[in-house]
Amino acid sequence: MKVALDYTPAIDQVAGVGRYTRSLFDALQNGTSDEIAWHLWYAAEVDSDVRLPGGDSVSSSQLPISSRWLNMAWHRLGIPFPIDRYIDSPDVIHGTDFVVPPSSCPSVVTVHDLSYALMPQVAHPRLKRYLDRAVPRSIDRARKVIAVSETTKRDLCEFYEISPNRVEVIHHAADPIFQKPSASDVFAMQAQLGLKRPYFITVGTVEPRKDHLTLLRAFESIHEDHPDVSLVIVGRTGWLADEIVASINSASERLPIRHLQGVGDNLLPALYAGSLGLVYPSRYEGFGLPLLEAMASGTAVVASSTPAHREVAGDAALYAPVEDAHALASQMSLIATDEQARQQLIEAGTRRSASYSWASAAEQHIAIYKGVAR
Repeated sequence: MKVALDYTPAIDQVAGVGRYTRSLFDALQNGTSDEIAWHLWYAAEVDSDVRLPGGDSVSSSQLPISSRWLNMAWHRLGIPFPIDRYIDSPDVIHGTDFVVPPSSCPSVVTVHDLSYALMPQVAHPRLKRYLDRAVPRSIDRARKVIAVSETTKRDLCEFYEISPNRVEVIHHAADPIFQKPSASDVFAMQAQLGLKRPYFITVGTVEPRKDHLTLLRAFESIHEDHPDVSLVIVGRTGWLADEIVASINSASERLPIRHLQGVGDNLLPALYAGSLGLVYPSRYEGFGLPLLEAMASGTAVVASSTPAHREVAGDAALYAPVEDAHALASQMSLIATDEQARQQLIEAGTRRSASYSWASAAEQHIAIYKGVAR
């Protein structure tokens, strides 16, 4: 069997769908024999010198048109520009990033969340217009839709009125790099970044959906009782971020706040582990991968009480209602003052994160590929 997979996000996105695609394919390649041949396609605007996964069972092709124009042809103009022209006889194609192109062979598509549809006020207008057109066409085209959580499956079925039988839930997992680091690794990271006091950490793109403004209000409210505690914000600047960045900069003038935009995977596990805890106040998520990353790295988690967060973290996290700075501050204060409660959360989080694995996710993907290829 030959499976063609869209590898573009693995190349041009560091986190999110990019991390999903890289982690998934690593597990797929490690968990299968030569019975499956893999073909990775990627868009032309990606650097042609990029290093792709190798192996006798892996081939790749760079499409001669950018993903922007290709997707416009597929989903806006309705031009039947089949992917088959660039891939030799696949049995299944997998669209890893919300959309799957026209093809004469069976297809599978992964939908990560419905934020563009359910929270349009926090979605980039151009991205929303694209996904509004592309996602329903991809769902109609695909024989199976993969949702990353039961929450996303429910949202998909309700919003697009599709049968639950067409949607399979396959959870993410933390990448294997996220393990509890040694004390020396944590110390070296703190020395490198100049972190000299206890800190909370938040990880995610600085954009409205992640709700950094509620976190800033919560952190300011606990500062008087915890003046030695700082806040480390990890994440690149996204869209509609001017007000958020201005608020971060303003708060940083009177509070111990750091904004780190270029943190690599070599430092992130130690950043998690060295913190008092991850605080993740997002208004909406399809999954919430930083929760598992933090748990696997050995720290406590405080999250907004969204359905996806509760599904992923269960009883291994503390929760606060969305946009409730007072409740969020209370949970942060609990972690900062009650070391026994914090250690119990860390132990529960370690067990919880271990219940998710990319090996299991790969097995479920392969079962779907074989099912739709028949």
